[in-house]
Amino acid sequence: MKISGNTFIVTGGASGLGESTIRKIVGQGANAVIIDLNEEGAKKLSEEFGEDRVLATGSVNVTDEAQVEKALALAVEHFGTLAGAIICHGVAGAMPSIPGFGPNNALTSFQQMKFVSDINYLAVFSVAQKVVEIVMKQEPLNEEGERGIIVLVSSVAGLDGSTSAYGPSKAAVAGLVLPLAREWAPFGIRVAGIAPGYFVTPMTTNLPEEYQSMLIPNVFPKRLGLPTEFANTVSYVLENVMVNGSILRLDAGVRLTY
Repeated sequence: MKISGNTFIVTGGASGLGESTIRKIVGQGANAVIIDLNEEGAKKLSEEFGEDRVLATGSVNVTDEAQVEKALALAVEHFGTLAGAIICHGVAGAMPSIPGFGPNNALTSFQQMKFVSDINYLAVFSVAQKVVEIVMKQEPLNEEGERGIIVLVSSVAGLDGSTSAYGPSKAAVAGLVLPLAREWAPFGIRVAGIAPGYFVTPMTTNLPEEYQSMLIPNVFPKRLGLPTEFANTVSYVLENVMVNGSILRLDAGVRLTY
């Protein structure tokens, strides 16, 4: 798929990996539509690149179907067609106000699992499905019949069975990739996954310093991943039509054991 001239939805696009993805693909000639709760961050990006290249759709709660549908309608009205979505949004855990259970409430409760899964899993599928509803009705982008692509962001925490409730929610995202690739293949729509390890994002930089040092891998390179390295991988996935139904680990060889 050509990146230049096409329009992509980016959830979580106002900061972190999503923001870096927008900077990369817009630099390659694409248009981007930000779906994010962070209205201020989205507006700054739109002002930086111009609304003709990056559209901010306001403060959008991805768990609210009506808000997502409104944002996508704005995207189509503004740019005409969509070529897919890069779904980067997510939370590391439940809000402190949602208690766990057991000794010192340290175990993951149903309420905590539901909060994280609603955002990290169900809202991922919701956005993907609603984008595909639009893309499948469009004319193919090339002679192979490709109409679009959905890039789902999982995590090594999901693949390695780590960190409840975050890990299970990201495992569920990984579980979507191949079934959806098969289901949407007749419409020329690819589905691919990226499973990052620890990257420099607001989620990691807000951790206490002692925890940040624990994230540095014992393999090479001995540092956190850079958002630009994630964005470069997204670009590769968008352009390479043979990347479909698979999950790319982007983790410097890290395997989580806790």
